[in-house]
Amino acid sequence: MPGARVVIVDTRSVLLSQSERDGVRIIRVHQMFLEADDDVRRAVAVYLATGNKKAGDVVDTFTRSRIHLLGWASKPMKDGAWKGSAHDLLQHYEAINARYFGNAIAAEIGWSQAGSPSRRQRRSITFGSYDHRARRIVIHPVLDAVHVPAVVVARIVHHEMLHAKIGEGKDSHGRRVVHSRAFRAEEATFHGAVDADAWLDTHLDALLRWRPDTDT
Repeated sequence: MPGARVVIVDTRSVLLSQSERDGVRIIRVHQMFLEADDDVRRAVAVYLATGNKKAGDVVDTFTRSRIHLLGWASKPMKDGAWKGSAHDLLQHYEAINARYFGNAIAAEIGWSQAGSPSRRQRRSITFGSYDHRARRIVIHPVLDAVHVPAVVVARIVHHEMLHAKIGEGKDSHGRRVVHSRAFRAEEATFHGAVDADAWLDTHLDALLRWRPDTDT
């Protein structure tokens, strides 16, 4: 789409849209797509340019996996947002910050909003996210349950704190790299990583079926 102007937005109402002004195509893209991989970014471009259904399905799958993160996108985090019914994120954050980062990480942390139940089965789920602009970590409420081991929650918190430390770079072809070799090497130093990942793999189907409690 030569000559197109891309505008990054962080509102809940606009995830992806396009319009034309004075002959210039204006594309508004939610900031969540800054963390998308190359396949999703290509799907966004193809969908906007052609309306291709398969590309649209890729975009839909990505947005559904991250829709729970929008609650904190453009407003202050509530007091005590780190305190869940089963897990205290601030305790994990402070312990990890001291053990792995020398207390050098400065970021907010909290549980994301559950959102409304969807009738469609999830095909993927994003357990956590780090917003570089807001310096904010949010964790999916699916992990705030007594049956979820503390090491699993800590594993996700550590991963997001690494994003705060390392940021992102580019490879030799100029493509965006979020999880570099350096990132993966440092991520592997987390004590309990193997057990946490094994638990997530074993319970992934159940986590994908999770729905928020509409009675609370």
